[in-house]
Amino acid sequence: MTVAIIVSLLAGVTIVVSRTINANLAVRTSLLYSTMWNYISGIIFMVLLILLGVGGALPFSKGLPPELWICLGGGVGAVVIFISNYLVTRVSSLNLTLLMFVGQIFASIALDWMISGAFSLGNTLGGVLVAAGMLFNLWVDVDNEKKEKAKQAKALSEQE
Repeated sequence: MTVAIIVSLLAGVTIVVSRTINANLAVRTSLLYSTMWNYISGIIFMVLLILLGVGGALPFSKGLPPELWICLGGGVGAVVIFISNYLVTRVSSLNLTLLMFVGQIFASIALDWMISGAFSLGNTLGGVLVAAGMLFNLWVDVDNEKKEKAKQAKALSEQE
């Protein structure tokens, strides 16, 4: 269990670092270019892992899955990378992480309910509490930003 927790934390770190790297490439080039290179480098890395025998059976060695829709994760991932590249330069890293986390919580709750029929009131209430805390944090940030701008404007007017 400890290893899974540590690996999960490291995965979270890599998501934030990757998102920042991708966004920097998007600023220097374009959103599509950055997203494309994200997937090209990912394919190269995955081919290396396959050649090294990491991860078990070769892709499609057991044929295509009967539900082809489950193969659309990469396309959804590309949309996530594209959107993230757009947002990273417009939203702070912490707020973007929190927003994505809240989105993941509610999407997970909805998917669990749709796929298995399971609904967790505790998870839903936890998601609502996290969302409320995040909204409060955003409100405080905006309020502090307004106060700082007013302070700067007052200092400028006093200098004149």
